[in-house]
Amino acid sequence: MALLNFVETLEIMAYNVHRDEEQHHRFGSDSQFIVDTIIAQLQKNNSIFQEYLKELRTTASFVSEINMDLPLAFEVFLPLRLPFALHANFNESERSVQFSKRKISHPFFFGNVVNAKCMNILLQRDLKLAISQLHSVANYCVKYSTMSFNRAPFAHQVFAMERGSVDRGIHFDFILALEFDGAAMPLPSYYNAPISYKWLAYGLVPVTANYNSSDWGVLLPRWQNADFIVRRRSHNMLLLLYRLLYVQRCYGFAVPFLLKLCFFMATADRGENYKNMGVAELMITTFGHQVIRNFHDLIAASTAADPFAKIFCTISMGQLQVHGRDILAMLIKGFQLNVISSELIKRYFQIDYVPEPQEKDELEDNEDGNELKLQLIEASSSRKRRRSI
Repeated sequence: MALLNFVETLEIMAYNVHRDEEQHHRFGSDSQFIVDTIIAQLQKNNSIFQEYLKELRTTASFVSEINMDLPLAFEVFLPLRLPFALHANFNESERSVQFSKRKISHPFFFGNVVNAKCMNILLQRDLKLAISQLHSVANYCVKYSTMSFNRAPFAHQVFAMERGSVDRGIHFDFILALEFDGAAMPLPSYYNAPISYKWLAYGLVPVTANYNSSDWGVLLPRWQNADFIVRRRSHNMLLLLYRLLYVQRCYGFAVPFLLKLCFFMATADRGENYKNMGVAELMITTFGHQVIRNFHDLIAASTAADPFAKIFCTISMGQLQVHGRDILAMLIKGFQLNVISSELIKRYFQIDYVPEPQEKDELEDNEDGNELKLQLIEASSSRKRRRSI
């Protein structure tokens, strides 16, 4: 059993996380085909959303047991740009905003204000109809569901499951959001927005008695202007975190939608500084949001027929929370001591970590961005397959 540097080891593991290139390209082309087919059906139905779902592909994730894949520029918010100007009324104490327009009749409005609940219910109706008319796309059976609270949908999922498989397929998980240019509609100074920026407004979850469906949360999507290195680090960190949670049978946390949502919350907490965070710190912060915020309670509160709820069949919610806290504590302790053993990596990630010795010149080359030489061996109960990455 070898003792390794925790921070550096997770950095290398994320950099070299295994991905089937052939499956990745198939995932990209199939997800785009599914999106195009859904949009074509919405157009046939003359849905008001027919022009608003073109970026749906960015919300896709491919899942097959222990493996997850995402687009490099992954999203969980689906941005809509309304074709008319709005007046924004910001609430500093609640960090929320309301949008209004006088003398307008539009399905997205309740009275003269844009209403998130109305928009989500309309989208739920239109997508449910379109998906039921399609039923299948190419080699996929397509289903639609929502994540709801107090009978108000706040997140949407289209799941395209490969025929003849179990839970292997493409998920499109997203939250509706309105997108604005800071130049056209600037944020108040207390948001500390950069000079050039876009910002999002998203519908809030109705968890309190004073919930108003006309109130929108405000978010600066700082991940959108990240460079390639930061994007890849974030992308691979999520693949590694998913693998960890799946191996540990934490299926209630190994949900692409929640992983992406909590990552974006981590970026909101740290602002531009998140781009300087390493894989280990980013993983702990992201998973910490999942454990602390109890998102699985919201999922369980959804309708019983919602496919999201089935992830709690294996472990009860109480056990899930305890198990999640144990995993988080392990990560935090490893980060604080900056030590992890090869045995722990094998047990928690099902990866045999076997770094090859490197010469001094090779290490200097790696600092310039060249690929690290590392052997990752996929661990299994039967024969182990060796892969050099």
